[in-house]
Amino acid sequence: MMGRDGILYETEDSTLGPATFSVTSTSKWAVSNAGLFYIDRGNPSFLVNIDAQVTGTDVTPELFQTSRVSAGSLRYYGLGLKNGPYTVTLHFAETVFASRTSQTWQSLGRRVFDIYIQGTRRTKDFDISKEAGGVNRAVVRKFNVSVLENYLEIHLFWAGKGTCCIPDYGDYGPLIAAVHAASVFGLPPTTPGKKSRTGLIVGIAILVGVVSLLLISVILYMRRKKSEKQYDEDILGLSPRPNTFSYAELRVATEDFNPSNKLGEGGYGPVYKGTLSDGRVVAVKQLSVASHQGKSQFVSEIATISAVQHRNLVKLYGCCIEGSHRILVYEYLENKSLDHALFGTSNLHLDWPTRFNILLGTARGLAYLHEESRPRIVHRDVKASNILLDAKLSPKISDFGLAKLYDDEKTHISTRVAGTM
Repeated sequence: MMGRDGILYETEDSTLGPATFSVTSTSKWAVSNAGLFYIDRGNPSFLVNIDAQVTGTDVTPELFQTSRVSAGSLRYYGLGLKNGPYTVTLHFAETVFASRTSQTWQSLGRRVFDIYIQGTRRTKDFDISKEAGGVNRAVVRKFNVSVLENYLEIHLFWAGKGTCCIPDYGDYGPLIAAVHAASVFGLPPTTPGKKSRTGLIVGIAILVGVVSLLLISVILYMRRKKSEKQYDEDILGLSPRPNTFSYAELRVATEDFNPSNKLGEGGYGPVYKGTLSDGRVVAVKQLSVASHQGKSQFVSEIATISAVQHRNLVKLYGCCIEGSHRILVYEYLENKSLDHALFGTSNLHLDWPTRFNILLGTARGLAYLHEESRPRIVHRDVKASNILLDAKLSPKISDFGLAKLYDDEKTHISTRVAGTM
């Protein structure tokens, strides 16, 4: 059909189902429908046909005699396009609802949906009747887009807004009459005498762009170094300051973090078994630098563990804060965690008296954290994997990384969940 705008429109009235993809006869366009009306509309093709005349400026009424409707998601694909800028034109007209000025219950229907172009939402809560100023009136929306992979995607999506059953059950969802996409290729030819000026402008633009990128890179680098410096100062400012190890020393202790020495995976990084130069066997917890949450937990764990001492709490020997490395060094407990003994392949035999002593020791450690330590500490991540067993099967609570500190004047009750499952 030739429109009044001089554009030849291709007919798209194929029969669609609730989950259908169809390509037009010329293979230039494809349409995809997804969604099922919750009652039988008697309209299996997802089309709306009218006899009324659609009005508006420069309107071709015949374009609106048939419109495509969807119960949820309607997509149009322009196929085989040359990459570059395009102008997309969408033609709408509300041809189902009664006029809002009629003040009848049939006029209360509202059709609201979103418009996405190339995966980006360009219009939210689009209401055809409201935008056109009434029903059976055409409204056109144009969008400038870029085609980068030789195809164009137009997505009309019903997000559950508006009405669903006025005037009839199933009257909702995206509705569109026509789609048009036109390329915006070609620039006016350079007039004589302006070639050198154009080259100068292009050269200046490239130079400004390069300088801008360099400045942005320098600013980002300085901000990162400032953040790392402030972060190191926060750790070094802890009182009492924990013992520190060099990264090279811990590499030697763990045989360059050999996988054979890996004890497990902690909340924010792996844990390795190591032997220090003085012969002490330790557990080395390596913080994952990519984990922003882990860094915060690292600072919290140093502060809290350094502030408390109890026989039922894991002892912190020190830490490594060299460069970007963030590592904790604990005492090594050869019987590992309680969950290994209860649910794993451990050969430990936990009889009932031993289990009672483990429960009692854990309770003593928690009581110390909650009531006796200064400041008071709410662990908030107590589980079998965070209770370690020494050689005598005495329990020691570990992993205070999610602990929440409170001053004496504040309550020790916390309702905000922060543990792991």
